[in-house]
Amino acid sequence: MDANIWPVLRGADASPSNRMRPLVAVGYGPRCVPVMQLAEAAAGLCDFLWMIDTSLPEMSQMADLLNRFGSVVDIGGRSVEELSEALSAHRPDAISTYLDAGMVVYAKVAGILGLPFHSAETAEALVDKAKQRLVLANAAIPMPPCRVIQPEISEQQLVSIEAEVGWPAILKPRAAQGSRYTFLARDPAELRRLLDALGPGRPEMVLEGYLADDPSRSGGPYAGYVSVESLVSGGVVSHLALTGRFPLAENFRETGFFIPAALDDAEQEAILGLATAAIEALDVRNGCLHTEIKFTPDGLRIIEVNGRVGGGVPEMLDRAAGIPLVELTLRVALGEEIRIDGPVATERVGYRFFLQPPAMSATVAAIEGIDRVSDHPGVDTISVHQGPGSDLDWRDGSRTHIMAVVGSAADFEELQAVYRFLHREVTVTYADVRH
Repeated sequence: MDANIWPVLRGADASPSNRMRPLVAVGYGPRCVPVMQLAEAAAGLCDFLWMIDTSLPEMSQMADLLNRFGSVVDIGGRSVEELSEALSAHRPDAISTYLDAGMVVYAKVAGILGLPFHSAETAEALVDKAKQRLVLANAAIPMPPCRVIQPEISEQQLVSIEAEVGWPAILKPRAAQGSRYTFLARDPAELRRLLDALGPGRPEMVLEGYLADDPSRSGGPYAGYVSVESLVSGGVVSHLALTGRFPLAENFRETGFFIPAALDDAEQEAILGLATAAIEALDVRNGCLHTEIKFTPDGLRIIEVNGRVGGGVPEMLDRAAGIPLVELTLRVALGEEIRIDGPVATERVGYRFFLQPPAMSATVAAIEGIDRVSDHPGVDTISVHQGPGSDLDWRDGSRTHIMAVVGSAADFEELQAVYRFLHREVTVTYADVRH
């Protein structure tokens, strides 16, 4: 483990005498940290008890694989009390999750079983965008106006909300991730077109004021926002890293992340201070956080705080600094006190790039050029998420990315060169374009 990380075990309760290794109940679902990555992080540290919803086809198919690395508990359709009873039979020592979905339930279960986790109130604020805005605003952290749009909202109610929020505005689900169903609405007509396109079965949405870009940062190679990757142990906040971004694709879809972010010392200090204030306002006591912060004409503003590991952050942090983030999250869940003198020093720039399709519904017909990218120095892995024959839905946000590229670069100049190379060399052909 890196020299600037100090784990301190909290007494004998962290490891029951009747078990060789402690047991961590993990909330697992689609687009979670890969099973093998979790298994590697847990080697010699703990065993797993998987909590999955087998009513989801992709999770039903994964049950056999998960069973190879621990017992499986089906959480589908179970109340908090029923799930607590099912878990108590296994006597877990900790609860952890790497998803927003189910976080409030896990928090309530942790409370019943006496395990360290987010409180129910904190978990609700971490996954409910409307509630989070309110909590942060009450802590005097500047927030854009945010109002809930119910599926059955009347025209009069919608007009009232528009008057409070103003234009332009962001329309997004009250609880979701990966930019799914997230759009810019420039005026009332565009908002109504988007609501109609999402259909009557849309989830609860929020309409919030748009955080404008800082004009002093426009025209550069990077997006005007970053994220802070943090661990909280016993109420003590440790910031591991700041993650930079490449410009977004349409509908706020991610195209690339990298650690460390390209910031000067003053910017870094201000961003970390705001992240700490938000984490403390949400009363996070234990866990891993991913806080997105934007540069605006009025100063730094919180986009959102996520109560979990950010997508791709473990891979980037490992390549940039050799820090085992997933292992650290398990240690925090088990009650170890983790203190990190961060942001940690980096030797390289770790990155994860997404190749995004146009904002349309279509079928992927062919992909060319992957071999040229895989041969590029610094590229470690390429994973194709939407291969030939895959159907794309324009509403699904960043998760419809065609492929992901993970690797590292010696410096920011090399980082930009790899990013340009990916978008120049890979060609995707689409068929049956419907939107």
